[in-house]
Amino acid sequence: MTYFKFLRPGAVSPFTRYVWPVGEWVSVDATDLCRSGFHACALAHLPYWLGEELWEVELAAPVEESRHKVVARRARLLSRVEAWTPAAARDLGAACVARTIGHAVAELAEAGLREIARRLRDAEDAEIAVAAAHCAEQASAKGAWQAVTLCGYVSDAIEALEAYPVASTAYIAARAADQRTTAESDDPYAAERAWQAGWLATRLRLDRSS
Repeated sequence: MTYFKFLRPGAVSPFTRYVWPVGEWVSVDATDLCRSGFHACALAHLPYWLGEELWEVELAAPVEESRHKVVARRARLLSRVEAWTPAAARDLGAACVARTIGHAVAELAEAGLREIARRLRDAEDAEIAVAAAHCAEQASAKGAWQAVTLCGYVSDAIEALEAYPVASTAYIAARAADQRTTAESDDPYAAERAWQAGWLATRLRLDRSS
């Protein structure tokens, strides 16, 4: 099974600042989730750990699995996923903004504010922030408080796209999904993260069996 790891530039671990030797096995005496061992993630975990460089990593058995990551005593950094570039990260961020808008538009429509929803849905890129603020104001006047919240997430996503790493925008989209009054999934937050993982798999041509 292929595992992945997001690293800082130069194959540096973001938390421990460990510099990975490419192609060499490294090991520790024992694992302790979030404390010791070599942590990585499966494809489904990728949206939770977005970073600057993406690498394929091999882990030696046994591999301990948790909800959003895995850990093993022995690991080997294999090759960098070259398709994960700043441009790809920007595109993911834009896709997450669009998803956030979609959640807000659906919430507005369900609250009976269809004209307002259309204004937000049809807004040009440069007008989205203003449209979101207007929609929040109109929704507030109607007492549609959940729609107000979702419009606020749109404003946050626009700001995050310009000012913060893509992980912030992806998180906002997942939180927006989780704030929907009506959701198609029992766990809309996880469903949104799964959508993001699918986007990454398609854009980066990653093995979906990972």
